[in-house]
Amino acid sequence: MTTPTPQRSDPVGDKYYGAVTKADTVSNCLFYLTAALSIAVLFLDRTSWPPLTRIATGAFVVAVIALFVIGLGTRLYWTPRAEKQRRLDFFTSALDVSMTHQTSVKYYNNAETEPIRRMAAQLLENTHFTSSIALKMAPFERARAATYALIWLICVQLPDADLGLIAAATQAVFAEQIFSRWVRLEWMRSSCERIFQEVRQSFSSGGTSDDFRATTLNSFSNYEMTKAIAGVTLSSKIFDRDNATLSAEWESIKKSIGI
Repeated sequence: MTTPTPQRSDPVGDKYYGAVTKADTVSNCLFYLTAALSIAVLFLDRTSWPPLTRIATGAFVVAVIALFVIGLGTRLYWTPRAEKQRRLDFFTSALDVSMTHQTSVKYYNNAETEPIRRMAAQLLENTHFTSSIALKMAPFERARAATYALIWLICVQLPDADLGLIAAATQAVFAEQIFSRWVRLEWMRSSCERIFQEVRQSFSSGGTSDDFRATTLNSFSNYEMTKAIAGVTLSSKIFDRDNATLSAEWESIKKSIGI
């Protein structure tokens, strides 16, 4: 009787990062809503349309508070919870110990058995996927940041520009969802590429000494710190779309360093 091959599963991504993605989606919707309402309030005539002005102002206040609450929840609860579960799954796989019952299947793909070398291989795979997905996300973020920056410059350069309109445009451009997100994404991509090269070079140099162990632990800490500081959720759509291609690249990387 042939034992069926286990299918790939990732309960951490499905359950925990799924919640982060939903929170990010709601935050983005609220951001665009607050931006639209902030501009609408400027152009509404309080004398001619007092009820509509009050409704728009009230909706703006509610949307801003909701955006603040969800942003705080994402930074302090949903994202840390997801990252904690991912670390538990990471160590469960690397060290062959049961640290969580929600373990992934075929999420990490390498044949290493020594714990530190397996941890390094998993870290190499993580940084490969993270930097690659971030790179594919970058064009959209760059275009969006450039578009909003252009709109902001036009508003600033208008000879009769309303100061309230300039303030609203400035708030939109330099908010978390536009310019800051683009910069944080680029920084995360660059940092993960650097960590990937560090770990790869460690494998190429032999991968058995104390230096290798120290480099692996330091690189893992830097990778976790990078994700925490950047606070950018990777696109699940890009992951699903390009998983086969990125996995093939990972197989090539493994062969090149003999793991």
